[in-house]
Amino acid sequence: MTDKLVFLEIEPPVQYSELSPGMYAVNCPGRFDAEEAQDIMQCAAHFRDVGLFNGTFLGIMLPFYLHNANNLLVGVLGNLDLAGMFMPDIEKVEPKIAGARSATGSVVDYFREIAGAIPSCEGLSFDGDAIGKCLTLLKAACGRSVNSEGLDELDLSGSFNRQHPAKAVAVLNGMAVWTVVSLGGSGTVSGSILDGKIQLKWSKPEGPGLLYMPGSENSSSILAVTGGLAASAGMVLVVENWTEDGGEVTLVAKQ
Repeated sequence: MTDKLVFLEIEPPVQYSELSPGMYAVNCPGRFDAEEAQDIMQCAAHFRDVGLFNGTFLGIMLPFYLHNANNLLVGVLGNLDLAGMFMPDIEKVEPKIAGARSATGSVVDYFREIAGAIPSCEGLSFDGDAIGKCLTLLKAACGRSVNSEGLDELDLSGSFNRQHPAKAVAVLNGMAVWTVVSLGGSGTVSGSILDGKIQLKWSKPEGPGLLYMPGSENSSSILAVTGGLAASAGMVLVVENWTEDGGEVTLVAKQ
């Protein structure tokens, strides 16, 4: 599937079932350089170590994870500061120490949740469990200024393309990274699974100002890599309605 990778800009409405494996852009004016996108897709499709892409996607989200962990640590330090202020009144100090201990547990749980969701290429299946872990990594990167809608209610029991599970997982992680860096720290991310199509959407509030988290300058390249992996796995990736305020990406992953 790597000799004739498809990248096309098409007009709506999208007939997903009629698309050949490849990457398609709908209502995304000026977002892609077609030649550059195809070159990146080709490189991604021919690279054999899919784990490298999962690692790269995780690396792109690392600043978001660290930012969110820092927010959790504020609860630890704030309670310790208050405990120091209340010394030597033990009745006031003890609740703050307990609060610091609880906040520390939240930080540990946060990193354990991320560690438990990192994909391994060995024995990997593209099933509900794998999709759920991808969504866990996405939600962990969102932070308190990003609202998550519907991601916890998705039906993960459907039948998905399992011929290239490692690539399919990498594709979904790439989709997640695109939504995270596009939001840049504030807004809403949502998702849906219907008829073998996995879709992620992001939108920013009016007047959010400048992005305060990194990565948005690489958005088109992230999607091109993701599209190359999808195409080489015989799947379809569709990017739609990409503007400064929002966008959506769909993986056609029906068995």
